[in-house]
Order: sequence, then structure tokens, then C-alpha cells
Amino acid sequence: MRSTDTAVRAANRLTTRWASEVRGGTVFSAAGVWPLLALLADGAAGAAREELEEALGLPAGQAGAAAREFLAMLTGIDGLSSAAGLWTARFVA
Repeated sequence: MRSTDTAVRAANRLTTRWASEVRGGTVFSAAGVWPLLALLADGAAGAAREELEEALGLPAGQAGAAAREFLAMLTGIDGLSSAAGLWTARFVA
């Protein structure tokens, strides 16, 4: 399995865990934070590394490469910037 596939599955699992805790209406995705956590895990040590591995769903040693491939894949998705802008904007003019 390519690390992009692994990263997508891991980001989806993180989104699923978050969604299981939501009690009201909201829109979110771990796709925005998962790569950051993965890059942090790649350079972390000790308990922080272990906690990040648990959150990420993959070993920290694989996380950096998976995050870079994941981000490269996201840049190729037409309309993603517009969608992210709509989700994060306080209002749409």
C-alpha cells in the first residue's frame, strides 16, 4: 500500500474519532491537522512521539514521508482551496 493510501486512511480514522465526540452540527476534517501532527511526530521523542503515533494511527518513522505525500495529493484536488475557504471563513461575501 502506498503511503498516500495509508495517510488518507489514517486521516479518515482521526476524523471518525473526532466525529464520534460531536454532539451538535459542525463541519470539520482531520485533513488539515493530520499532516502537521505527522511532521511533528517524525521529529518527536519519548512520550510525545508515542502520543502522536497513537493519534496518527501509524509509526512516527513513517509519518513524515506520509505527510509530504498526503499534502502533495491534496494540492492536486481541484476546488479544495475554495472548499477550505468556505469552511473556515466567518462569512461569505
